[in-house]
Amino acid sequence: GIALIGLNGKVGKWNLQLLDQYAANIFNTLMLQTDFKSSSAANYWFGGMQFIKQDAVNDGGNEDPAKTYFERDGKAITYGSRVGVKISEWETSFNYNRITKKGRYLMPREWGKDPFYTFMPRERNDGFGDVHAYVFKTQHQYKEQLKSSLGVGYFNLTAVDNFYLNKYAMPSYYQLNLDFRYDFKGILKSLEAHALYVHKWKAGNEAENYKYVFNKVDMSLYNFILNFNF
Repeated sequence: GIALIGLNGKVGKWNLQLLDQYAANIFNTLMLQTDFKSSSAANYWFGGMQFIKQDAVNDGGNEDPAKTYFERDGKAITYGSRVGVKISEWETSFNYNRITKKGRYLMPREWGKDPFYTFMPRERNDGFGDVHAYVFKTQHQYKEQLKSSLGVGYFNLTAVDNFYLNKYAMPSYYQLNLDFRYDFKGILKSLEAHALYVHKWKAGNEAENYKYVFNKVDMSLYNFILNFNF
């Protein structure tokens, strides 16, 4: 079973959030986050800080170490921050996240996206430890229906043969995202068209073996999606 408790509050211009997720006999994840917004006007500064701690519960999923999901007595710590500005239809931010050497951050990918400020679509930091992530994001709202966004990130991972901190043997990489969303009106109201382009390329010469490159880096992804929002 899974239990989730959340507390939210506001102190002045700061929003505070505490979340705790308990996956029985597997692991527990605690998140503390605070976000700042300078004003409620159209133009404002914003920022945030985040801390996440994970701990194994019992055997981490299986008493056999070769089959367990979260290593027995395993721990992981990650923290991040962001700062940005919104001016008229533009919103821009600089984001940073660190996963320490304490252990691998683990979160089933089927449960959704990472909560990090540095999250980019088609990118996950699940299974990694000793990571520095730097991401620049900007988006523009064209009137009411069309929105575009650009994201550029650098993800500095540990060595591909360090399986303790690099579960999927992923090399350090750069990532570029271009994203366009259009909301229809009239009889097509609630329909959204979404076009996404992603490119990843390896950072450095470590990943010369193609098993560390194929379907991981030096690749492009094109998505066209139609969402109907109820």
